[in-house]
Amino acid sequence: MPKILRVVLTGATGYVGQSILDQLALLPAGTVLVRALVKKDKPFPARDFVEVIEGNLPEIPDNLFFEEPHLLIHFGIKQVDFLKTGFYETNVLGTHNLLSKCNKNTLGIIYGSTLSIQGRTSNTLIVESDLVQPETELERSRAQAEQLIIETMSRDKKWAFCLRPRFVLGPTDSFLMKGLVALSKLGVRVGNGKQQYSVITVVDYARIVVQLSQKVFPNRANFLECEAKQCALNVAYQTPVSFNQLFSEIRAEHQITNRIKLIPIPVWLPGLLKWIPHSMAETFATQLQSVGLNHCCDVSALEQLLGHEITQMDAIKQLNELLKTNSK
Repeated sequence: MPKILRVVLTGATGYVGQSILDQLALLPAGTVLVRALVKKDKPFPARDFVEVIEGNLPEIPDNLFFEEPHLLIHFGIKQVDFLKTGFYETNVLGTHNLLSKCNKNTLGIIYGSTLSIQGRTSNTLIVESDLVQPETELERSRAQAEQLIIETMSRDKKWAFCLRPRFVLGPTDSFLMKGLVALSKLGVRVGNGKQQYSVITVVDYARIVVQLSQKVFPNRANFLECEAKQCALNVAYQTPVSFNQLFSEIRAEHQITNRIKLIPIPVWLPGLLKWIPHSMAETFATQLQSVGLNHCCDVSALEQLLGHEITQMDAIKQLNELLKTNSK
């Protein structure tokens, strides 16, 4: 009789959360059970292996966690502050309250963090041990959540993986893909075009989450002999892609032939814009830093755990498949 992988999932209705559920659905029938924390009245597609628990961070329902061995996969993250209430309550207090509700059968946590907490300066081949330098309120809240998770799981000798992707590409990606498509249609090349990004598709990101879940869960004979790890893990394909590569592929797929205009980005400009007391200026500065500077990471630590099957995939090939999907 196969053991059941029990998962407590936050952020189940989100961009990554839905993809994680898609990957869990591919496991053999009857081998996975999920309790998903979902806001009241939030639309949620029914899945036979998912029990919906109504609630919202930072309030945690008493019946969210299983009494049997289980994992917490935490992707309930506030990314955009439409109401200007800040990020602390959901991202930090919410994480703290989740951790406080974990019980003796909570084996560990997989947290959806971000590479951006290590700063938005021009970086290449960032490793997990590099200094964390969050600059925005959102980044500071994500870094604080990471610290809470690592400290709590280290104290309790349980597993903790804080996953740090930089750009997660997918059909509903509202940040990098949407921005690059807009720039490509306008014919606007930012910077010298050689700046490089670490990317991964949302499907492959979800595959990594599920593979880590299976590694942590005690369905292997040698599980009890393994010492629990608490660490950050960069998540991306091995080979970064450049702005020029993405720009060219998008223009080719959309058959865009207008004249290309160059916008050089001085290294000091995004920092200067952030001093302007206007939310639009900060948003623009963040976008400039995202596409105008290098954002690359080393994924050796992830590969030591899971091998190279996913990380060695061709990012441009994956991008082309996404573009074809979006154009249908």
